[in-house]
Amino acid sequence: MAYIEGKATGKIVILPNLDKSEVPKMTLELISWFKAKRVEVLLLTEDAGRLGLDALGAGLDEILTSDAVVALGGDGTILRAVRMLKGAEIPVIGVNMGRVGFLSEVEPDELYPAMERLLSGDYIVDERMMLECKVRAGDCENTYLALNEIAIERGHHQRMLEMDVYINDIMFSKYTANGLIFATPTGSTAYSFSAGGPVVSPENELILLAPVNPHSLFGRTMALSANDTARVELAKDLEVIVGVDGCLEFCAIFDSVEIRRADSKAQLIKLKEQSFYTLFKIKLRVWDSWLR
Repeated sequence: MAYIEGKATGKIVILPNLDKSEVPKMTLELISWFKAKRVEVLLLTEDAGRLGLDALGAGLDEILTSDAVVALGGDGTILRAVRMLKGAEIPVIGVNMGRVGFLSEVEPDELYPAMERLLSGDYIVDERMMLECKVRAGDCENTYLALNEIAIERGHHQRMLEMDVYINDIMFSKYTANGLIFATPTGSTAYSFSAGGPVVSPENELILLAPVNPHSLFGRTMALSANDTARVELAKDLEVIVGVDGCLEFCAIFDSVEIRRADSKAQLIKLKEQSFYTLFKIKLRVWDSWLR
């Protein structure tokens, strides 16, 4: 993880989760606020259509000319923003309209002071490690980027998966489980955490390998070097789901899935001088109170 200085912003992409009841109104108000500041605002074409603002709709090529992305939603919206940017060096700031918001920097009542700082460049960019996943099936190869995790899980059947895992082309272990999770330190508080994996500060760079409901004496989470490359092969031909940051990207029989550290990094805007451990303690309290 590295920090770089922010820069003044003149073109903003707003990525809202319009399925949350309060977000459409907030989005329209924020667009008006930016326009009053003479800031160019872009929306994804689909979002612009839902808001009745077709003139602000933009395709990916134009989105990638922006200075920053404002994600209005929960952590899933921030992950969606990172996925949309495909490794481009465009920073993302999250406004927490969800429950816990591990990745969100701004609460709703802090929105406009935070946007003032965004426009003036009064922020730092927190560069986070990502994973690159290559799925090979026959003659096809698809590549995906993940900020949180790559999850390999059984498809539309109830049979456990038998998987051979290779690390740097060396046979490491056979797993019989419902699936495997490969997570970054950022993702250690997400799906990997629910599978019993450890919490890792994002200041570290490593890859967590966590089995999901393993039927084996060895079911512990492994911490791999960020320089390692993992490859998963199925011992039996069964339909498998490959999820990238919670989104289904592949559902079929594959030949192999290869996971490594991505060359690009996600860029998250930070406004507060707050250690990961303080943030984690606060978010756990929020999580606990919500569960109650």
